[in-house]
Amino acid sequence: MAYQPRLPKTNVNVSRQRPLADLLLIGSALTLLLLLLYWLLGLAVDKAISQLDPKLEYQWFGQWQQHSASSPVQQQLQQLSDQLQQCTALAYPVRVSYLDQPLVNAGVLPGGSMLVYRGLLTQLPTENALAFVLAHELAHLEQRDHLRGLGRGLVLAVLSATLTGNANAGQIFLPATELGMARHSQQRELAADARALAILHCHYGHIGGAERFFQTLAASDNSQLPDWFASHPALQKRLTALQTEQQRHGYPVQAEQPLPEVLQQLTTAESIRIEYASPDAR
Repeated sequence: MAYQPRLPKTNVNVSRQRPLADLLLIGSALTLLLLLLYWLLGLAVDKAISQLDPKLEYQWFGQWQQHSASSPVQQQLQQLSDQLQQCTALAYPVRVSYLDQPLVNAGVLPGGSMLVYRGLLTQLPTENALAFVLAHELAHLEQRDHLRGLGRGLVLAVLSATLTGNANAGQIFLPATELGMARHSQQRELAADARALAILHCHYGHIGGAERFFQTLAASDNSQLPDWFASHPALQKRLTALQTEQQRHGYPVQAEQPLPEVLQQLTTAESIRIEYASPDAR
């Protein structure tokens, strides 16, 4: 038999490692582990928060309440919020703070603090539309969404510090964790919308005006991007969910009430301010 030279199947002098592939594999495994732990601990946080005594929550976080200067606008908002709160299970007082800023937003803090910005009020044409927004924020407090968000943020920081030794390393996994947090946040927003409908129906006997705010924003919304990483669902999705909820419960829709006079004056003043600020208004 003739000898046929061949190369050896293995060569101890040549490494068979694939650094890039190994890095991708380890990074993917670590990301999946983080997401799994984040999901499990998030469920544990939700469970613990749902069992927290509201009175104890108020004792812990009541000092966080914001206190804006009393004004006719703030008093009107507080009065309407107090009336709507009677249709909720909230066992502690909610303090409404009016912020004279153009931001179109409202929010809540642990301990019963609700923030309402001037820019939001200019987008609400009726009292019922305003009541829906306030009821939405009351629903967040009632369902402990403010604490859920804080708890999940804390879970992410702890996991990042445990797995990497650096609490700021969570930025590495930001796209994946943001997707999970956005999905959870959007679900809580839709749940708050549904609860706000029930509060509105309890207070007025109908839900007229519930869609007004979203319709106003949707008319000027030109965004075509998906809401995968957004904390709030797309406006059209929220409108569709409201219509579905209204049909499911058979909520009646009746005529809306005008804004209280003090808030009508605020809207008029804002319109004048915008007119004089426009370069064409000379």
